[in-house]
Parts: sequence; structure tokens; C-alpha cells
Amino acid sequence: MLAERVVASGHCPVCAALGRTVLAAEGRTRCTVHSARPALLVETTRTGQTRLVAPPSARRRITYPTGLQTPCVSCASAGRDRQGLPRDGADSDPLCRSCWRTRTDAEQRRHAAELRAAALDVVDDVDPACAACGQPDPSPACWLCGYSWLAAARARFEHDQVAEAAAVAQQFELLAERAGTDARVAELTAWVQRLRTTVESYAVGGGRGRAVELLADLLARDAAARASRRGRPSMLARVAGVLAVDADYRTGRRALPGRARSAELAGCTPRAVTAGWARAEALGWAVRTRQGRRLSLEQRTELGRCNDRAEWDLAPVIRDAAARAPYVPLALLVLDELLQHALAVLAAAEDDVDALIARTGAVVDHAGLARRAQLRQAVATTRDTVLADVEAIATRQIETGNYFPPRLASQGENLSSCLSRGFAQPPSITHPLPVGPSRGGKRASRSSPRTEDRRSSRRVERPRPIERACGLSRRSRPAPEWIGWAYDLARAAQQAWEWLARVPLPRLAALLGSRLGPRWTMPALLDWIRQTRAGRELLDAPKRPLGYLRSLLDESLTGDAEPPHQARRYDQHRDQVAAARRRDVADQAAATATAMATTRAGWNERDAVAQAERAASATADVSEGTNEYNWADVQLDAVEFAEALTRV
Repeated sequence: MLAERVVASGHCPVCAALGRTVLAAEGRTRCTVHSARPALLVETTRTGQTRLVAPPSARRRITYPTGLQTPCVSCASAGRDRQGLPRDGADSDPLCRSCWRTRTDAEQRRHAAELRAAALDVVDDVDPACAACGQPDPSPACWLCGYSWLAAARARFEHDQVAEAAAVAQQFELLAERAGTDARVAELTAWVQRLRTTVESYAVGGGRGRAVELLADLLARDAAARASRRGRPSMLARVAGVLAVDADYRTGRRALPGRARSAELAGCTPRAVTAGWARAEALGWAVRTRQGRRLSLEQRTELGRCNDRAEWDLAPVIRDAAARAPYVPLALLVLDELLQHALAVLAAAEDDVDALIARTGAVVDHAGLARRAQLRQAVATTRDTVLADVEAIATRQIETGNYFPPRLASQGENLSSCLSRGFAQPPSITHPLPVGPSRGGKRASRSSPRTEDRRSSRRVERPRPIERACGLSRRSRPAPEWIGWAYDLARAAQQAWEWLARVPLPRLAALLGSRLGPRWTMPALLDWIRQTRAGRELLDAPKRPLGYLRSLLDESLTGDAEPPHQARRYDQHRDQVAAARRRDVADQAAATATAMATTRAGWNERDAVAQAERAASATADVSEGTNEYNWADVQLDAVEFAEALTRV
């Protein structure tokens, strides 16, 4: 009954059920939306595109009984069914909101462009001189352009203030950086002093040399636990040396070197430091009493640092000195390596400080330079003593039995130095081999894959050897300068010359890099070789391609003509020619000097003989009792007389 009443009132019953009041279409009981829709049509546009077209009566938009029902002109031309509104009068085009806004924005941009062009035309015709005083530049005396002068002065003042603030901020940054570098230099100087004190104290039998015995104990433990000498050189000795020197020399406890600081002082990577600590723990030489961690915000604010370092306690030395006797010289040599490395790091830090001082315009004080020289002299003296008397020092310490002088304590404590080294009973030097997996069992291992037992006992059965402790580290060779461009030139050479296809690329790149420069290309090289050979053809299949290419490069780069680009072989040839020329000039000058010396010696000898002859012939016959000479016997040569006058 309700639907019939809605139809009787002329409204759509479907829309009424949905809560909307919509009139029914003319001659129908429902609205146009819910009435039967006519069939859709298909049309083809001028561009060949096929699309669906529906008549206006089939659109799904609700037709309101009131209001203006006019389609948008722009949307209708594009095939879109949208209602529009004539916004500029009844005669204007009806447009929807988006089309009207697009057209309005375009008109505004066009109007702004016209105004800008008109303003530029007006500005070109304006006289730059002031209308009141007639001066082209602002003057503070003019009432019209004086404000421009004040504005310019104010702008310069603000610019000067900004520049001064930037200079002050830069100066403060330099001062802060210098304070940091000064603190680093002080820390490294203290470390060098501690190493030097340790070595000197051990040489004289003092108590501060305990780190040498601790390090020798570690080396003995590692040698006893090693089942094979195969493996890579280990950084265990250096890492353990840093731990031993950083620990308390009285008890061997509270070693707090830190991972990053240990890597810097030992000259290795943080990963090597972690491996060294793990090895020391496995041997029972070191015990981690406190784990390192990241501090919280409150702790960082209170303590002034970000991390909390791990703390280590070192095992006491063994009473039997014969077990570690062979490793005491090695321990001294390891400490000597640490001392050399610390001096190098300290020199680099001091150079940074000097550079910052030069940037700030200050001068390094003489007292600081004197302290540096005194420290290096003391370290050099200590190293000479250690390297010269290392065996004697080790033998003397082993023979004495008591490694530290006695102190004022009870008789039981004076019987042995073991209590002063940390614990009452030292552990055994031998340790069983572990059977667990090496480093978690997930990393690569170089052990033989024959049995599972050998792979599982990698950690202690096949450790890194101790050769690292008794020799200097083998530094990696730096990459050559031609590594960035020689390989591309070598590939181009292999493509240009077929007889170079079987030559290894690294050897070919090394040859080209040692002869040419970075600006050479393959076309330039081909043109230069063709020009220097003067029409002579190259071999198609030389027996030794690399040697033949070397001879070609040497022949083309050792002539008088200068190559188009910088070439190392030509520079070497030019230096050799200049050196040969200098040697020839020096040899010629030496020969000339020798000839002149020989001539002068002959002249001197002739002059001496002539003078002797003149002295003999000029002897006067003096009559007895008179002072008159017998000038008749004197013979005078005119030539010799003239030479004598010339010499006078």
C-alpha cells in the first residue's frame, strides 16, 4: 500500500525505499535512473578510436525538476556528460566548475604576462638618475634617494655582521677541533710513556715490567695449545700486549683498553681485536669481568661518554719460568713493535695539531717542541737497549727467580711474588682441545673436509700461528696509479691488435700503465706509433706479443719528437738524456780542470828551475873588503825577465 501511495503521488518508489524523494519520469512510474535504459550505441571517432555512446536520455545523472539543466560546452565537445552553468551572463558559454576554473586561470596567466611585458617596456625607458638631485648613485644629502643610500649601508652592515658571525663560529670550531687533537696527543703521549716505562722497568727488574711476563705467558699458552703451525699470521700478540700494558701492573686486573682503542694502538681492525680477545679467553689467559655495552641517555649525560668498555682480568704468571723463557724475547719484541706503532700514530696526531695551529695563525711553542724531541730521544734509547740486550735481559730475569723487589709484608707473602701478581695459585699452561664448532660453525673454514671431527676442532687445533709476534707486519702494497685507466686502454688494445688477444689483461695493463699516461686513447696511440714508424708495417703475429709491444712503445717514446700526451716512458727518457748530458758536461769540466792543473804544474816546475838558474847565475863576485858585485858574470835572459815582471 505504501508503494502504491508513492506512485499515486508521482514519485519513484525505488528512490523512496532508499530514503530519497525523486519524481517519476513523464509517463512512467519510476525515475529515469530506475527505468528501462535504451541500448548503448558504438561509434568511431576521427582518430580511429571506437567508443560507447549513450543518448542523453540514458545518462544516469538524476534529473531535477527545478534548476538550470544545461550541459558543459567543453565537456560535451570531449564526449563527457557534465552539467554546466553560464557564469558570465545568459549569452556566455555554460561551463562546469573544473572547465570554468581552467579557463579563468589561463586568462589570469595571460593577463599577468601582458602586464609583465608592459612593465619591462616601461622600465627600459626609465632614467636611472634621481629625479631630485640628478645623480645616478644614491647620495645621503638628497631627500629623495637618501633612503637608498641608507638601505645599502644597512645591507652592507648586515652582511658584515653575518660574515663576522661565520668567522667567529669557524674560529670556535677550530678551537674545539684543536682541543680534541690536543687531548688525543696527550693520550698517545701517555701511552708511549707507559710502554717505555714497562720496557725500562723490566730491564732493571722493576715491578712495572710485569706486562712482559704476562705477554710471555700468553705466548707460551698459545704455543702449547697449538697442534699445527699452519694458518695466517695472527694479531693475538699485539692485542694481548695492549691488554697486558693497560692492566694494573700490581695485580693484572682492570684492563679497559676498548675495542676501537685497541685496534688503533695495535695497528689492526676491530674484528681482529675481537678474535684476539676470544682466543685469549679460550686459552684461559684473560677473563671478561664486565661486558661492554651502550650507555643510556642519563648515563651518557652523567659520564660524558657513549659506551662502557669491557673489563678484563689477566691470569697470574706461572711459577716455573722455564716454560715461558723462550717467549720473553718475543714479548719484548712485540712491545717494541707496539712502541714503534705508537710513535707513528703520535707523529700523525702532532702533525694534525701543527696544521690546526697554522690555520688559527698561532705558533707552536718551543717548550712543546723540546718535549717532543726529548720523548723521541728517550724512546730511541729504550729501543736500542731492548734490541741490543733482549737476550741478556730475559736471562737475567729468569735467573733471579723473584721478578719484583720484596715489599714490606708478612714472611709468607715475601716467599714468592705470586701473590703480588694477582692470585695465590697459578693455572696450568696446558689446556685440552675443545670439540665444539669453530666460531659458531657457520663461517668458512680452510680445514680439510675429510672428517667432521677435524672441522669441529678448528678453533684451537689449527689456530693462527705466532709468527706475527716475532716480525714486523707485511704491509699491503698500495694500488698503482694506472689502475683506473690502464685496463680500459688494454681492452681497447686487444680489440685493435689481434695478436694481443691471448696476452693476460693485467700484464698488458701494467705495461701500458708503466709507459703511457691517463690521457692516452687507442686512436691516439695508433696514430703516434704510425707516425714514429714512418710507414713501416707492424708484424701480424709476433712470437712474443708483450715484448713486441714493449719494443714498439720504447721505440716511439724514446725519440726526439714529443708525444701528444704525457707519457711516463718519454719522461724517463728525457730525464735520462738530461742526466747523460749533465754527466758529459761534468766529465768535460773535470777533464778541462785536470788539463789546467797539469799545465799549471808544468809552469810552476819551469818557473822553479828558471828561478834556481837565475839565483845561481846572479851570484855576485864581491871583491874582498868591498861591497861591489861582479856584474860582468851576471847573465840576464830578456824573456824570463819579462815573465817575472808579468808575474809581479
